[in-house]
Amino acid sequence: MCGLFGFTCYGSPVKGITGLTNTLAEYSAIRGTDATGIAYCTKQIHINKEGKSAYAMNFKVPENVKAVIGHTRHATSGEYKSNFNNHPFFGKAGNTRFALAHNGVLMNVDSTRRIHNLPDPKIKTDSYLAVQLLEKEKSLSFDSIRAMTGKISGSFAFSILDDRNNVWMIRGDNPISILHFPEKRMYVYASTDEILYKSIVDSFLFEELKHGKYEEIPIPTGTIMKIKPSGEIKSENFIFREHISPAWWEFGYFKDPYAVDPDEEYLRAIKMAASYQGIEEETIDELLSAGYTLDELAEELYCEI
Repeated sequence: MCGLFGFTCYGSPVKGITGLTNTLAEYSAIRGTDATGIAYCTKQIHINKEGKSAYAMNFKVPENVKAVIGHTRHATSGEYKSNFNNHPFFGKAGNTRFALAHNGVLMNVDSTRRIHNLPDPKIKTDSYLAVQLLEKEKSLSFDSIRAMTGKISGSFAFSILDDRNNVWMIRGDNPISILHFPEKRMYVYASTDEILYKSIVDSFLFEELKHGKYEEIPIPTGTIMKIKPSGEIKSENFIFREHISPAWWEFGYFKDPYAVDPDEEYLRAIKMAASYQGIEEETIDELLSAGYTLDELAEELYCEI
């Protein structure tokens, strides 16, 4: 479980965006404290991230910046102390440079890299597969994003900022909440309603919220949304595939039937999930010896969550 947050302005530069950025990050920390990062664009993409909680960060955003995307991380793959494993990630698709952040877990990383001849990168975070797939498409567009979503399997919501200050949001089965403030000429988003509204209450947008000068922007599952620097929104759909495996995104793993040694990896994920419930590894081993299958154990634990 990770947090996405950010905003985009389509009018004159808005004062207070540094404060808004830090407020969104701190409220989003409830979804991950292993690392925090933001990306914004001036003449190029800038990424500022560290393996720290948002409470320990103090972002500085130039006042002329039009858009920021951010991420708070609950690390599942890729050691967060190695900063290159943290979000957002830099990418280049054709002539377009971009930053990408992901909430969720991708379960078919190894098999997809083999099928599409993608290199095994230095970055070990599963999310980076999305960057590689977009780079292979050599463009950043509705078609290339749709192609990327068709090749991945797992739990996901993505936010992308490109070097033209377009903000893209892609919703699979993980949530995104968006508010539009017409008089301030800006959109603000976060992973959940609770995070978003609490952040707005503690920001310069509170009066807008108090007087109802806002609107909710729906983004259903299977949506690719592009918010242009002009404020225009364009949306297209993609086919989101439900998963047949138990969803372990809360604990950092999806079972990949095509990966090497899937049962061993699956058991490791089950034991990690069990540890969060105070169940020792020896208990899991005893249940296996008693005849429980991995899927039966997963189902039992999933019901307890």
